[in-house]
Amino acid sequence: MTRRRPTRREQARQVEVFDPLALRNLQEVLRERLERAELDDFPPSDFLGAGVYALYYVGELDLYAPFKDTERKVPIYVGKAEAGNSSYGEPASPDGFQLINRIKKHADSVAEASQTLNVADFKVRYLPLDDAWIVLAERALLRDYRPVLWNTVMPGFGANAPGSDRQNARSIWDTVHPGRPRAGRLCNRRFTLDEMCERVRLAVAASILEEGDERTAAMEALEAYQKRPIWRPKKSHERGPRVVVQDQARFRSEMARLGLEIPEHRVVEDELDPSEDPEATAERNTLVAEQLSIKLG
Repeated sequence: MTRRRPTRREQARQVEVFDPLALRNLQEVLRERLERAELDDFPPSDFLGAGVYALYYVGELDLYAPFKDTERKVPIYVGKAEAGNSSYGEPASPDGFQLINRIKKHADSVAEASQTLNVADFKVRYLPLDDAWIVLAERALLRDYRPVLWNTVMPGFGANAPGSDRQNARSIWDTVHPGRPRAGRLCNRRFTLDEMCERVRLAVAASILEEGDERTAAMEALEAYQKRPIWRPKKSHERGPRVVVQDQARFRSEMARLGLEIPEHRVVEDELDPSEDPEATAERNTLVAEQLSIKLG
């Protein structure tokens, strides 16, 4: 019996069809356009518009040394400022100062943390955009440079100033880089300073790697690094002091190191189901969202 010869169509190779409007491709275009921008002073001179930006550390602090030593230019923080967002105290306008004002606000934070940071040790790239593209561009940066140190592992840098409650937790960023007057009056709920620095080193190591198995393993090592919570606020149904300490030794050690007054508190070192800290939730949600966007992209 004579075998049928495959048709030309059956023998043809399958090649990927490029869709310029696919989410992944749009994100790549936006990221690549930002990366073509020159590194500018931090903060740069005034310009108009909203959009996205990326901060880069170029100083000598040992904790961040790998950022400077690698050829892969990895931002330490990325963010956005939308023309239609009035949270910065300005009317919605595509010709306003939303983006430059946001960058200048960050420069002020760095200047206040002068014990460990210097404004001159940073550079910035920025890309003015129409509001329709801003969130998409920010997601692209967070995904491609994950974990983006100051966005996830060191939260607190870009947050608005908290209220005057003396029982606010100090953020990880304000613990590693002290000096801002708005820093909380209690130690961080999750980590001691030494533990934070260890996590930072793991995060920096993951950040500077190209996508692949080694980077995946580095990200898994970072996410696996967890410690017993130090303290939490009391729950709404609980009586007694507002501060509930879950690890008294680390709590007292950190409060003493920071020179902070230890408030009235209750100790529950045998707590089996501690409440999750908002920092931990935000970090996990950001990392999971960016990993999911990679799979979907």
